[in-house]
Amino acid sequence: MADPEADGLLVIADRVLTFGDAPDAAADAVLVRDGRVADIGPASRLRAAARRAEIVEYTGASILPGLTDAHIHLTEWALARREADLSMAADPGQVLDRVRDAATRSHGGWVRGRGWNPHRWGGGYPDRAGLDRALPARPVALQSHDMHALWVNGEALRRAGIDRDTPDPDGGRIVRAPDGEPTGVLLENAGALVTRVLPANGRDETEDAVLDAQARLHAWGITGVHAFPSIHIADPEPLAMLESIRARDRLRLRVLQHLPLAQLDAAIRMGLRSGSGGDWIRIGGIKMFLDGALGSRTAWMLEPYSGSTDRGVQVLDAGDFHDSVRKAARAGLATTVHAIGDAAVSLALDVLALVPADGLALPHRIEHVQCCPPARIPDAGLSGITCSMQPAHLITDWPIAERHWGTERARTTYAFRSLAERGAVLAFGSDAPVEPADPRLGLYAAVERMDLDGRPAGGWHPEQRLALAAAFHGYTIGPAIAAGQPRLGRITRGAPADFAVWEGDPLRAEGADLLRLECVATVVGGERVHG
Repeated sequence: MADPEADGLLVIADRVLTFGDAPDAAADAVLVRDGRVADIGPASRLRAAARRAEIVEYTGASILPGLTDAHIHLTEWALARREADLSMAADPGQVLDRVRDAATRSHGGWVRGRGWNPHRWGGGYPDRAGLDRALPARPVALQSHDMHALWVNGEALRRAGIDRDTPDPDGGRIVRAPDGEPTGVLLENAGALVTRVLPANGRDETEDAVLDAQARLHAWGITGVHAFPSIHIADPEPLAMLESIRARDRLRLRVLQHLPLAQLDAAIRMGLRSGSGGDWIRIGGIKMFLDGALGSRTAWMLEPYSGSTDRGVQVLDAGDFHDSVRKAARAGLATTVHAIGDAAVSLALDVLALVPADGLALPHRIEHVQCCPPARIPDAGLSGITCSMQPAHLITDWPIAERHWGTERARTTYAFRSLAERGAVLAFGSDAPVEPADPRLGLYAAVERMDLDGRPAGGWHPEQRLALAAAFHGYTIGPAIAAGQPRLGRITRGAPADFAVWEGDPLRAEGADLLRLECVATVVGGERVHG
């Protein structure tokens, strides 16, 4: 607990890695006053200048700027930590075991879970038969690991009014048996047919879950997030929820909250603009979806998936996409667009270049950029578009990309280095709850390009590896630029005092040691929130 009589906070370690323009090689201390960095330099000098400051010392440690998760579904991740976790289920039978267990711990109503991954059991969608046997009378809704497929039982289909005569919605697909009956798997926008009848989580429950999640993020050195809506929202409106937490003086994350396309007209009527807000909550861009995901084979591709004629799912019509980007920009709202397949990435680059972000407080950005055509890699840098990427996806996705997209297309899948070398700003995040929110996984993936078993040997397309300092920049400087707040992501005089203390020197970690980095303290706005 801070000393109320102290004149500031002096944090001393072995070194300070500022990520600033002219770092002091002798700096090993940061002085904080009024929530901002008052000075950086040698502890001997700062001690003399701040005799009444509270002093905290860490031996064998380094001070780095606080990390920002530049793509997280904050509310969904917070609530997912309290739902049935299906991420480690090795087959559908293990999913059913976890669903039965979750049902015994709840008091009637819907049973929810998330994280099932058909690639863990050899591919292929599940069906509702097992869920119907396990829980015939209670509705079950299970989000896939990539949040682009929903697996439900017959009771959930009944409550949603879905049967063999229900047409596929625009941008979605109801998976059907040969006789036309729904199998229980709903892809992309088809999931909304069920989630719209799900009871919303209560405000108190959601706020409590978000505060728990905030503490977990602080323990990883994360001081800010760029929060995204998912395709389907069945929870309290995030801005109101975050403002409620802030009003109680409990928000200790800097949140850039992006808005779904469905709220564009409402945002315009309210006069919301990208970059508006205060120190803790600011408005980001309008989130649009051009396609689905690799794991669900709904990422939109220029050429078919290997061994098939399927090119994935185009979720948003090109003309509607262009009109929405232009409409948002006229109202002062930037666009952030989900694009994973090469067809989606190409369309995103084309349209965002036609409607530049000149005059907007934030740059346009593309989320994921997983499969970028080689000829289009320079275009992101030339257009000033932020490439918001989630390196941890590579850990689980590289074998799937090889299988579904083939080796040639995989050469520029997660093309971190090529994009950076051609001028693109990289902003790294987790995509939690799709992947764990632990940033160490992302650092490891960006630098090593291997899974957690060290495969493939030498790294998957190792020419796309990043240096460790560049990977850290993806969690600091890149998100700050994407948020239109260039003073964040660095430790500089006058900037908000958001930083973390890590054991050892994180910039010298190698290989699996990146996964064992320990954050021993986190400071947000000059307040110690962890350690």
